[in-house]
Amino acid sequence: MPPVRRARCDHRAAPYSAIGWLPRSSRIDDDVDLGSSNGGSEAVPVPHDALTPVLVRLPSAADVVRSAATCRRWARLVARNAAMLSGALPSLRCLTLGFLHQEDAGITARRRRASAAAAQPCFVPTAAAGKLIGLQSPSRTALADAVLGLGDDRGLLEHSRPVAARNGWIVLELRQERYTDSLKLCVCNPTRGELFMLPPLAGADKPGDYTCALYTGHDLASPRPLSTFFRLLIVYNRRACAFSSLRCYSLDIGRWSKEAKRSWGPKIGCLRELGQSVVVGGVAYWHQRRSAFAVRVDTPEPTEVPMPPTGPGVRNLPRGWCSLGVDADGNLIFIDAGLCNDLDDAALGKGSGAAVRSNSCHLSVSTRSVFRPGSGDDRCSGQWERIDGRFIRLEQLKVCFGEDKIPPFGEKMTFRWFCEKSGNLLFTLGEGTSSPGAFVLNIATKHVEKVADGIDCDSWKNFVGYEMDGAAYLASLSRS
Repeated sequence: MPPVRRARCDHRAAPYSAIGWLPRSSRIDDDVDLGSSNGGSEAVPVPHDALTPVLVRLPSAADVVRSAATCRRWARLVARNAAMLSGALPSLRCLTLGFLHQEDAGITARRRRASAAAAQPCFVPTAAAGKLIGLQSPSRTALADAVLGLGDDRGLLEHSRPVAARNGWIVLELRQERYTDSLKLCVCNPTRGELFMLPPLAGADKPGDYTCALYTGHDLASPRPLSTFFRLLIVYNRRACAFSSLRCYSLDIGRWSKEAKRSWGPKIGCLRELGQSVVVGGVAYWHQRRSAFAVRVDTPEPTEVPMPPTGPGVRNLPRGWCSLGVDADGNLIFIDAGLCNDLDDAALGKGSGAAVRSNSCHLSVSTRSVFRPGSGDDRCSGQWERIDGRFIRLEQLKVCFGEDKIPPFGEKMTFRWFCEKSGNLLFTLGEGTSSPGAFVLNIATKHVEKVADGIDCDSWKNFVGYEMDGAAYLASLSRS
């Protein structure tokens, strides 16, 4: 069945309907019998209202998944209470399914005509994606297959640019036409097979350079993780203006908000270089020099939040060597990278007992500072506080250099994305390192997974990490 098309007169986001990466859960009504399914054998079923509190008290979401695998009845019970369970339990670390990227943002006309599949953003799966949704290798059609199905609009995502992702949703800039006088965005959820077209921003409303943040049903005061609600914030510049502007699109309202000016500072240069936004407590944060740029996004009209100019442990590192993240308690944290000297045991002086530095360093990742929200009485929303955080030595990942060369920050290492729910940091290593490729590092467990190989990984553009919606995954466990 072809996707539903948006009518010309309708200014609301238009939904598409496709199969999605997760199997659709069976329909569960309140009067469905969740009793024994032992094929007629005598059994006294435990009431489902008694089982639910037991599931909530399990130590992790992984235990809930194992319980769902016990029998079909329990799987249906987990699916029915997916929204509640996903909010009450620690997240599954395996929810990071992979990332989207483009090899070269400057696509030539010849490449545009060459292949429709090659024009799609490439999805690179993690090992967890193979187990949970069956994606085993990089694919340029996986996203379109999930949100467009086999309809006649397969070309909708050709040359689209991934710009943001959170809680199972992805924001794409649509660029089918080589030249356009409007900004066309869509928001899709590939695990659930949903896609919404947003009203284009054209003419005087078209922004120039921009970045965006996504606010979803998970972030509401009363979380609704299985709802289709989302709010998209864009921060953008105009050539003729000396200030940066803010604007929101809310799905429930069905329109873009009025343009608002940045209230606490000058025009932000190179907005795309701000990178990923992290949303904590209804506020979207972007790393900016020694602090962060913040915008309140839990209201239909966005407003800038004043931030302290700096704080202890927040270092002014080059782009790609630092990132904002979220700790297990839901606090905003600052993450940075460094190079640690290797000690060459083979070069130990005889009898001297002193180690000699080798011609390589290994990568380290650390969390040094956490942002503590305040009352706002001092015109700031809080302050950065130094913490005794984690210091992770990745001794297997080395950067080599010559005898007289000091390894600079310019070495091919780049933090790409932080997955807020699972605590995974995605980064790439390029030429001059011992193992070029793309990696996933879990900050809590220090486990590293290599998901792609080769020096080309460090040159990828429009890199966006993708984390599955935990509630949608639990709901899918009742599949027949």
